[in-house]
Amino acid sequence: MDQDRTALRRHMPILFLCILLVILSIWGAILLRRRHVISTFGASPLPSPTEAARRQVYHSRYAETPIPTLPSPYLSSPAPTAAPDARPTPAPTAAGLLGGKYAWRFTKEEVLTDHTYSNPSISITWNAYRDELSYSRPVTFYVADVLLQDVTSLTTAFAKGSYSAGGRNTMEAIAKKNNCIVAISGDFARWHNHGLIVRNGEVFRQQRFSWDLGVLYKNGVLETYEPGTISVAEILEKGPWQSWHFGPELLDHNGQPKTKFNTTVGRRNPRSVIGYYEPGHYCLVLVDGRQGKYSAGLNMIELSQLMYTLGCVRAYNLDGGATAHMSWIDKVINSPSKGRKLNDVICVCFPSGS
Repeated sequence: MDQDRTALRRHMPILFLCILLVILSIWGAILLRRRHVISTFGASPLPSPTEAARRQVYHSRYAETPIPTLPSPYLSSPAPTAAPDARPTPAPTAAGLLGGKYAWRFTKEEVLTDHTYSNPSISITWNAYRDELSYSRPVTFYVADVLLQDVTSLTTAFAKGSYSAGGRNTMEAIAKKNNCIVAISGDFARWHNHGLIVRNGEVFRQQRFSWDLGVLYKNGVLETYEPGTISVAEILEKGPWQSWHFGPELLDHNGQPKTKFNTTVGRRNPRSVIGYYEPGHYCLVLVDGRQGKYSAGLNMIELSQLMYTLGCVRAYNLDGGATAHMSWIDKVINSPSKGRKLNDVICVCFPSGS
């Protein structure tokens, strides 16, 4: 018995050492797992893809891809609605701004889902995205991808029915009254007392502009101009369909992001933007902000980078802040920082008789 006890005492240190090693191994595994989780979802973001790779992925989104999605890890939690099981019958190749491009996005009959609308000349898809990795705080934004065969499908609607009436109204009321499919806050045209204001082809004001100007022409081209780069007369000669006097422009004329802007509201805010790819192909982008952990908004440099990353070659900032609203059918789909009423909206509407 004494010998057994002596042997046990002799082996006790080895036994304790083995138990300690097992405990340390388990604890180390736990720490490594926790570190991985923090590095994936916490304050330290995963390495981002190169700009070239990111641009390539985004451009591929607009090249015959059935469901537009934004890539990981740039967007941490995209939330698109599932596509319908059966794809609607494609429309015959339409003559227009896009010709036969994106033919699968157009349909012979009207097709409406929670996130899409299509007919022979209009195709719209919108999605909501939450980005927890690209900025120091989370940002939630909405992208409506708009394809049009006819530029007149992209219209302006006013709160009280006309430019001269002025006034304000809720986004829901404006969208419902004007039969809007998708709508985004415009530039609060009645607030300005200078610049060029053209809506739905009608010229309401033609004065020299001192802020950056956005112009959508009747041929489907969207251009942005800094003050002094073009005259109002030259713009009018080219046939504008819409013009917006707010800004700033977000990309230079080579389609590259900018770091200096003609604006006094460059800090993080909710944002409304119209982007341009080619005649007939546009996007409406709404960035929520001023809402803590839900969405901090974007500053101008970040917004410029976002529009570049989305693949746009032109992008124009509209009235944001508490005015930043986006609606689908007649319901606001974003989370505005306040319920401010609007003077005007940019929208695509149901065809007459729909």
